[in-house]
Amino acid sequence: MAHQLKTIPELLQHNSNVIPDELFLMFYEKRYSFGDIDRLSNQVANYFAHQFGIKKGDHIALILKNCPEYLFIWFGLAKLGAVMVPINHHIKGDSLQYILTHSDSKLVIVDAAFLDQLKAINTDLVDIQIIELGDFQAGYESESIHRQVITEVDESDPMSIIYTSGTTGLPKGVILPHYSYINTGMSFRDSMVQATKEDVLYTCLPLFHCNAQQLSVMGAMLTGCPLALSERFSASKFWQEIQYYQATVFNYIGSILTVLYKQPFSEYEQNNTVTRTFGGAAPKEIWTEFEERFELKIVEGYGLTETATVCLCNPKGNIRVGSIGKPLPNVDVKIVDENERDVLPGEEGEIIVKELVPNTIFKGYYKMPQKTQEVMKGGWFHTGDRGYMDEDGYFYFKDRIKDCIRYRGENISSYEIERIVNKHPQVKESAAIGVPSELGEEDVKVVLVVEDESVFDYVEFIKFCEERMAYYMVPRYIELRSFLPKTATERVQKFALRKEGIGSAWDRVREGVKLNRK
Repeated sequence: MAHQLKTIPELLQHNSNVIPDELFLMFYEKRYSFGDIDRLSNQVANYFAHQFGIKKGDHIALILKNCPEYLFIWFGLAKLGAVMVPINHHIKGDSLQYILTHSDSKLVIVDAAFLDQLKAINTDLVDIQIIELGDFQAGYESESIHRQVITEVDESDPMSIIYTSGTTGLPKGVILPHYSYINTGMSFRDSMVQATKEDVLYTCLPLFHCNAQQLSVMGAMLTGCPLALSERFSASKFWQEIQYYQATVFNYIGSILTVLYKQPFSEYEQNNTVTRTFGGAAPKEIWTEFEERFELKIVEGYGLTETATVCLCNPKGNIRVGSIGKPLPNVDVKIVDENERDVLPGEEGEIIVKELVPNTIFKGYYKMPQKTQEVMKGGWFHTGDRGYMDEDGYFYFKDRIKDCIRYRGENISSYEIERIVNKHPQVKESAAIGVPSELGEEDVKVVLVVEDESVFDYVEFIKFCEERMAYYMVPRYIELRSFLPKTATERVQKFALRKEGIGSAWDRVREGVKLNRK
């Protein structure tokens, strides 16, 4: 359909010419066609230009919930060649000030619900104009000039600067070019879910993240099928929304599959319309049971913001449970040791990625040339993730290198501990970290969110772990919490947990619970 398209403005124009009356966006009771999207983004672009003097290369920050206006603004900026800076709306204080200032944003459009977060740092913001979404909407809707905006936009021009979740250190602004959006959208359509015009793509993931932008939105735009947008993920309402929209595909991230699997049976999940779901970190322990219960296919992939969302994907006709798949056509992927040497199949090392097709992954970190140089050695992007490749070229994720726990000479995957722990009937979510040991290196601590703290049995839990994992993986420390600290994209902020150390956690050694080391 759109193999010659290189930029988002070209794609918008193409769809407006070819399928103007076809349904594109559903947001609860609201409906918009592909023609509506083109017209409204023209209004936004003209309003930006006339009211605020926005031009090619200017940076505009968005602090918004999922809503149709998010897309109108994004596409309006694209038509001007301006750069969108979508910001996680949970961020506050110094972190928010840092991103707004570091990104050189001229204007920030903010949902009324988040105005207080900006007011708290307003005195520290210099040369940044703040406008509330409702006022901005009233302005562009009254824009008298609706003509097509024509700006020379190249496939290598930046479309967005997306700040990483900040699970370690200061957030880094990932520069994603226009063609990365087109390429990832085409890969989603052709390789990941093989979408057709009969599909309805559903996302409840936040639009400030590249997953929803490049997979769901671009996937629908390039397929010519409807996009069903939800404001946020709700476990209790998920299948009800799926039924309402008659959605056939959804994306998962983080713990979404586990949360849905642990929900009580719902009448809405029965005869649901979903046929496949795409995402990352699907627990292999519940993989088959999840597919059988909800009568769908899990398609697992892997990627980061820097790789334009996805660089590895299981071939849809030959999925291997537990694998993150094979490289997409636009990249080369391999495993190397700490000396940058290729390792043999089955050996663990760092996952690194090289762009084969120009402008399909990130263009570096904004205003951080040294950080960019650190991760781009010899043209290869170093992900910071540990994994291995099998004899057939399938890749497997083990852990974030920085999340690896070092115990008595053993490298322990926190990811593997969590996958086992999450199978415990009382555990809803978990995070495994290393904490300092009096014997040197680290001991294993797990932080758990459980069904009912009042009946949780620590000793029984240790026995459960001992039966299912090597003795050196069995947690020494257990802490119960009502929730885990997370980014808005469902990544657990383990650096925050590590900072707390042992704290008041239950201690297996202090309680005299001994392990069988056979």
